[in-house]
Amino acid sequence: MISNKKLAVAVSGAVLLIAGQFALADSTTDIVDALVSKGVLTEEEGKLISKGHVSQKEKTPMIKEKDGAFSLSSPNGKNSIQLTGRLHFDSKFNDISQEDLFINNNPAVGVSGSDTDSKSLADHYNIRRARLGVKGRFGGMADYEIVGNFAGTAGVDVAFMDINKYEPLGLMFGKFKVAPNLEIKTSSNNIDMIERSYVSQNVPEKRFGAALHGELKGITYFGSTFQNNDSALSMSDNKLATAGRATINLAEILDNKDVVAHFGLNGYSQNYQLQTATTNNTNSTDLVSRGTVFSFTSGGQGLANAYRMQIADTPSRIAATGYGIASPNAANVKSDNVGLETILAYNNFKLQGEYSSAFFDASSSSGDQVQADVDTWYAEGLWILTGEKYSDAYKKGAFGALKPKNEFNMDTGSGLGLWELGFRMDAFDVSNTSGTNALGSRFQGAVGNKNNSPDTCSTAANGFGGCGGGAKSYTASIKWVMNPNMVIKANYTHTQFDEFFAPIDNGQNRILGGTINTINSENLLLVRGQYMF
Repeated sequence: MISNKKLAVAVSGAVLLIAGQFALADSTTDIVDALVSKGVLTEEEGKLISKGHVSQKEKTPMIKEKDGAFSLSSPNGKNSIQLTGRLHFDSKFNDISQEDLFINNNPAVGVSGSDTDSKSLADHYNIRRARLGVKGRFGGMADYEIVGNFAGTAGVDVAFMDINKYEPLGLMFGKFKVAPNLEIKTSSNNIDMIERSYVSQNVPEKRFGAALHGELKGITYFGSTFQNNDSALSMSDNKLATAGRATINLAEILDNKDVVAHFGLNGYSQNYQLQTATTNNTNSTDLVSRGTVFSFTSGGQGLANAYRMQIADTPSRIAATGYGIASPNAANVKSDNVGLETILAYNNFKLQGEYSSAFFDASSSSGDQVQADVDTWYAEGLWILTGEKYSDAYKKGAFGALKPKNEFNMDTGSGLGLWELGFRMDAFDVSNTSGTNALGSRFQGAVGNKNNSPDTCSTAANGFGGCGGGAKSYTASIKWVMNPNMVIKANYTHTQFDEFFAPIDNGQNRILGGTINTINSENLLLVRGQYMF
């Protein structure tokens, strides 16, 4: 009997100690208490085993799984590392064909019936994002994240340290989102539509810099200083840009967990250098060095350079026999922006909108100068059909992931997942265009006063007056969140241009006998399969 009891003690102790190796320690006390109560162990033996188990637990790292993501953390939880990733795979279908833009083409002289910008309208598959990285906590006082982007030109997406032991005051440095508005602050995994609106197209997003930020009950603030270019272009590029954002959620202040009543103010100011490049793809004699100050792609991954503003500079000293040759000079760009944002959500219904007003001023050593006011906005309404609450996903002034109450089970086919319907209207409007044109600065795309060619407004005599333009896009969306890792989205977008658009930089086609048509609208269907962890 004594032998059996000793064996039981030894086996029990071994099992509990091994369990500690795999972080299965939450029920250790219950097991020991049960063995003591049944007389298998004495109280002294139980305390001895528990003491040994606790000692081992204090030395053993813990492996955790949450929402399909694995993390490894130290026993005290002060240090951790987690693997993260995302893959966004898109399919796009557009109703505009080559014949809609190019008629009476002249292939006999080698002129293509398309250009780089109009090719953006082609039906295609696209890996929109492919990212892999790590994130975690360091020393119980700071978060870190390092993510590489493998879609398109591979590089560092973000890499930063965020010292945030005290929520009211944190310090972030590295490459991170400078947080100029609500849409940018919201992760691409969690944005409402497949693509962000016009409001987010011409604001700085991820830059090298430093920021102070914090959170109080229902209030957040974020102030950053950063450089617009990843590397300096000239000594005059030593003025760091600044951005700021502040938000308040009245519902959180009033302890209402079913409502989001969010209001925010954001903005940025920057003064940076823009390197221009020589191009001769407009016609055989145009060897002007130009740089794009801002441009818009139409709604939902539509037409590239639907509208753009370019500053011209002294041509490169290198004999230009092609295009894309960098100039030894750099133009100077100043831009300022202020924006408003709001969210009103109750249970499974949400209204959200933003407005932004920006001013762009670009000048070059040649004496050219281009200025414009740019207003952008969007308004949207969303409805979760399966009843989940938007307030559950709201945190620190932005939305995180929507999580279904009943996940879709691929093995059994059970569970609805989360279903959401939405509609958005967004627009951009360029006005008060002015400046001087000695070399070839210009506005292109869906511009108002097409006084040089069907696609370009660059007459010096009127100081670019009448070169404004814009567009409005209407998007209907449906989203299926199968589980925290898999999402399927579909968007249908109709864009109406304020002015007719003609393919830009295609003067060679016209000179050699080709004829270019114009369009005033487009329709596209965009479908995304999304995986993230």
